[in-house]
Amino acid sequence: ARAHTHTHTHHPLTPPAPLTPMPDKRVLVLNATGKTGTGVCRALKDAGYAVHGTTRSPAGGAILTAAGVTPVIANYTNRADLDRAFAESGARKVFILTDYFQAARKSVALEVEQGKAAIAAARAADVDHLVFMSVADAECFDERTHHLHAKVALEAHLRAQGDGLPYSIVRPCAFFENLDDAANWNPLKKGVVRFLTRAECKWTSTYDIGRAAAVHFGDPAAWLGRTTDVISWQGDLDAVAAALATVSGVPTKAKLAMPRWVTRLLLNDLHHMLLYYEQEKGPKGTPAEFKKVVPDAMSAEDWFRSHGRYADGEPICA
Repeated sequence: ARAHTHTHTHHPLTPPAPLTPMPDKRVLVLNATGKTGTGVCRALKDAGYAVHGTTRSPAGGAILTAAGVTPVIANYTNRADLDRAFAESGARKVFILTDYFQAARKSVALEVEQGKAAIAAARAADVDHLVFMSVADAECFDERTHHLHAKVALEAHLRAQGDGLPYSIVRPCAFFENLDDAANWNPLKKGVVRFLTRAECKWTSTYDIGRAAAVHFGDPAAWLGRTTDVISWQGDLDAVAAALATVSGVPTKAKLAMPRWVTRLLLNDLHHMLLYYEQEKGPKGTPAEFKKVVPDAMSAEDWFRSHGRYADGEPICA
């Protein structure tokens, strides 16, 4: 038999296209077990982020673990703990909030110091993006609204960095969560809803704050240095009561959480915040503008459905 010689044509291998690196989905949320941190963590987790959250105690860690958040036992007001939290989590994204009333013990100077430490730790960790939570129209409130002064100072501090720290700012308005706030003597009860003013307000949920942050983290170049007013819904206390009545099927009254003379005499800081809502019709942003960022931002009805229960544990929806 005749041997056959096969000639092979060698084609150079085409190099594979470079892989597009997957965006790092780890994000560190400071003060993750607080009222705001809890909602922010849930929203970021729902948006597909691997959420790490700081908490000072193992008990807080257990709460975070149950919510699908990786706990980092750390005091978020301590710089050394912050550095360790970034190292432990490996997060290159961070959500920073500061707490005037508890962590800073009602000291503007201390709150500014704590915020600057968190920003410095983020810089040292070479974060891809930092989202700072301020307050809508913070610079517009009466000078006697002390609990907002640090937010203004920290916004200015961020803007003055000028050397490439990637950041953006979210600025929420009145929280729906304040409608069920036993820690501040306002538990939500069947048939009644209470707030500090009956005037029309602009409202949001801590969940929508987190959803706005998720949008920023998802496209940091588009949001670099920008500010988003987180304003989900607008209405007065009667409209809030009507929303709860619709969701619960129970007639609901609107009442003040406390007489205005009490806020004026004993809660002067909050009193002057309320005056801005009532007299200046602030904040200036609108739900329509925010819905360009989060199209399905929560209405009052949405929030009551999501919240699900009165303070005593009874379901809102029968």
